[in-house]
Amino acid sequence: MKVSNYRDLTIMNVTPDLQLMVACDSSASIGHKEHDTVHIDPEIVAACCLRVPLFELICVGAKPNLVVDMIGNEYESTGKKMLSGIHSELKKAGLEDIPLNGSTEENMISTMSSLGITVIGEHSGKFIQPVISKNDYLFQLGEPFVGNEVIANLDHLCDYQDLYQLKADESVVDMLPVGSKGIAYEGHVLATDNNLKIEFYQPDATDLKKSAGPSTVVLVVVSAEKKFEFSLNQTNLLEIGQFK
Repeated sequence: MKVSNYRDLTIMNVTPDLQLMVACDSSASIGHKEHDTVHIDPEIVAACCLRVPLFELICVGAKPNLVVDMIGNEYESTGKKMLSGIHSELKKAGLEDIPLNGSTEENMISTMSSLGITVIGEHSGKFIQPVISKNDYLFQLGEPFVGNEVIANLDHLCDYQDLYQLKADESVVDMLPVGSKGIAYEGHVLATDNNLKIEFYQPDATDLKKSAGPSTVVLVVVSAEKKFEFSLNQTNLLEIGQFK
């Protein structure tokens, strides 16, 4: 079986027309434990942690079909709350029926929250890496939030329906979730992967270098030829640059 890496994904070629894709994320010192740095409901912590690998898979056209949760805390009550958050997030994504596997820490007393999540998805048909062309446009979905900002803006985060609609739009060339490295970094990754440069309209904007936490921003590349029609239909995105 051929195994390769693409961005933050591991891709396993099962057959010429079927690939398994693996995405993961982790969280530590965020929760309701004594030594946590940021104090947040464990349900929200788990939901945000799951959001990251789900976004990564959906953006490349993979269908998530298994979630593995590694909870470094006791089941009662931290693990129970984290699992509730995982189920809630899966429901938001329309994936409430996919199976879960995982473990909790029952041998040691933990004083800091810890969680790791792995999601395995299935990509039908041969996966072909997107090709960005010169003069294609870069759009931003969502705003960069991190830490307590995420909690304050939970009702304003870009969601799964946004991703599904964009993925089905023929104007869209590529999609990439943004995390801790920020918009500017990921924009340059998209450009470098295609032997291009990205010209941001406001290169000194603070938001370009700010962490986007649990994928609170998704970069969307739009074909130059179809940009006008896209802009008419997708009014909730911000045009931020162009590839040269």
